[in-house]
Amino acid sequence: MKRKQLLHRIEAGFSLIELLIAITIIGIMAAVAIPNLLSYLRKGRETAAVSSLKTVHQAETQYQSNRGRFGSLKELAAEGILDKQYASGQPINGYVYTDSEITPDTYTVHADRQNDGTATRDFNITEEGVVFYKESKTKGTVARGEGSAYASTEAKAADQAPAAAPTQ
Repeated sequence: MKRKQLLHRIEAGFSLIELLIAITIIGIMAAVAIPNLLSYLRKGRETAAVSSLKTVHQAETQYQSNRGRFGSLKELAAEGILDKQYASGQPINGYVYTDSEITPDTYTVHADRQNDGTATRDFNITEEGVVFYKESKTKGTVARGEGSAYASTEAKAADQAPAAAPTQ
């Protein structure tokens, strides 16, 4: 008789308490993992925006060496030295690229968030090739000459590394 009851208990499955405990554990794991995942996605979009601005800077440098002046994003795309998506005004990896203050000697290209949830920084780059950013909860355009200079993690690591002893 006891054997039948034991077999019946084994075949019965999980109790309600066991299921609630399992669901609670999964919920706790999700509560920890999801914010980290969102943070990594934001950082990835920001890194892609900086990389794109550096690509635009290279295209501007090439255009200036060919034409003797800087060009707009549309001119760079028409010349074939920059992807047409940048000049379209459509978002690329959560950022919209626009240009301003284009003269023969200067330019500014902005990378503005598509929306507030995309990332926490907006960027721009000028003819010097320095990327500037402003960090805020709401999206906005970084004006020329404003914001903090962006330094990549490689540059920060190089700045923090001890200097090598001079060879004799």
